[in-house]
Amino acid sequence: MSTLSGSVKPSIHELSVLIVDDNQYACALASAQLKSLGITQTKHVASGAEALLCLQTERHDILLMDWYMPDVSGAGILSVVRDERFSGNSNMPVVVMTAYASSENIQRALGLGANEVVIKPVDPKSLGKAIAKALAATRGNVSEPANDEFELDSVEEDEDLALL
Repeated sequence: MSTLSGSVKPSIHELSVLIVDDNQYACALASAQLKSLGITQTKHVASGAEALLCLQTERHDILLMDWYMPDVSGAGILSVVRDERFSGNSNMPVVVMTAYASSENIQRALGLGANEVVIKPVDPKSLGKAIAKALAATRGNVSEPANDEFELDSVEEDEDLALL
């Protein structure tokens, strides 16, 4: 698996994404959308507890997760992941997906450390833009990505993200 630390920057094809959603259809859809963006290394888990275990034993570059889940919610996952004592993953880019787009939910997710929040149903362009922004934020690049709209055509031509 690749890592975002160090001087070598992974290409978009080397990024590993952990998808956490208790809805199998949502996981499959997210995986297909990531594939359309050129990200093929994905793993799906169906619960927050599985996600936390996975993050302790495996290396992933990005966490893409649902906000509402029956066992450990997105808020619970963020509370653990953003704790510096948690497996060295406290700076991992996190994108939250939610169908409950109230300003309260969005602010809570961002306040707990999510880098970006996308509203379900998610389209590939919005997902790509959120991932690009999350990667930029966790790498200390506070400016907007050079390719702000994350053009899908450029990804399909086997190019790296503008940020990487």
